[in-house]
Amino acid sequence: MEGSTFINLAIHKGVQDYLTYKSTPNRDEFNTFLVVVVRTLTLIYGELDIVNPYRTNNEKGFDENLKKFGLSDVELMEFKQELVSYAENETNDEVCKDLFISIQKKLVDMFVLRKSHVLVSDEEVEQFKSMLYLKNDINPVKFALYYKYTPNSDLILNYLSSKLFEIQHHYSFTEYKEVSLGADAYQLAGFNAVEVLNMKEEDILNINNKVYHFFRIRENDKNKRDRLEDAIAYYKKYGSTVTTGNGYVDLLLLLSIITTGLMLVVLVGIQFMR
Repeated sequence: MEGSTFINLAIHKGVQDYLTYKSTPNRDEFNTFLVVVVRTLTLIYGELDIVNPYRTNNEKGFDENLKKFGLSDVELMEFKQELVSYAENETNDEVCKDLFISIQKKLVDMFVLRKSHVLVSDEEVEQFKSMLYLKNDINPVKFALYYKYTPNSDLILNYLSSKLFEIQHHYSFTEYKEVSLGADAYQLAGFNAVEVLNMKEEDILNINNKVYHFFRIRENDKNKRDRLEDAIAYYKKYGSTVTTGNGYVDLLLLLSIITTGLMLVVLVGIQFMR
């Protein structure tokens, strides 16, 4: 391959750097955006489907591998063009911000297409999620890009959640709304997630306020998204909406309820013995 470019400069550099640094995963170079994209592709399609076409300079083979779960020609062309545009505009934050989001959404779409064709374990879902740029990313290079282009945003996480919900429940949403809180939040609060995600944006925002109220989270709380995630996790674990949105306070609340219950049992036992 010496002297030739595989497909385009972005994909060529991404695969080349992936092969160069995969034995040293903690290197900053292994966590740059283009390399993470390639790492995500190897997770979705398998390393051989990405690396072998690169080594043989077989663009057609690469394209066919990426389409094997149903990715269309148009979607593939857009994905490749966006990677090139990102590489060419890395110093332009406004351009890269939109591409940063769009490319990740396309990777989510590819992963969901795979999940619709083959059995995907919960562990693989978590591995895929770790490839995305999220607010809880522990890698400093990845987190720096997340904070640069999508500070304090759950947009990509919510997009993944909605797409997984769609395929698991055989629904088809007409459009993903960026104001969405995610399917779990609506379902647990008693709303039909499908209906909500097909509403107008202003109606979704109204439902969002009701969801926050259901989980007892103040509307003006600056960290209400984080508190909502904690509340959902608490609800799933304990099966109760008695939550403050603060895990530590909720634990104390739960212990107080249990203690009160035990005291009542003791008092009833004492009365009975008399």
